[in-house]
Amino acid sequence: MFENILICSFVLKNNVHLIETTFELAKKFNSNVILLKCLHEANPVFGLFKTKSEKKKHGELANEIQLALKEVEEMAKHSNIPITTESVFADSLSEYVHTYVHTNNIDLLIADSTPPIDIDIQDHKDIVNRIYKNVECSVLTLK
Repeated sequence: MFENILICSFVLKNNVHLIETTFELAKKFNSNVILLKCLHEANPVFGLFKTKSEKKKHGELANEIQLALKEVEEMAKHSNIPITTESVFADSLSEYVHTYVHTNNIDLLIADSTPPIDIDIQDHKDIVNRIYKNVECSVLTLK
């Protein structure tokens, strides 16, 4: 029923409940799981280029994301779930997710309803609503 399940996370920290629920569904339907950490690309202070401190902060954030992804890969390994992990910084999160779902033949999108710290709560709701309206697959939202 669900050959490819996408976990779409807009926060750095892993939501264990979200991951465990996805793994249970993946076992039930013998699905492939993809974890996509999709974070908002911060606009540079000077508009055209990033300062050294912005580049350093971006690098540190990328390293933290990789650690979070490794943690999920270990959880999947212990549960015998095939998983692919990816991270991306995007200007338009809703557009990126819509394109990703379409190009990768995703059957089920599982999203965390917790808003990220760096995005206003209303902006997060708008992003999630745009994703839900535009994707062409089943959607499951978890807290």
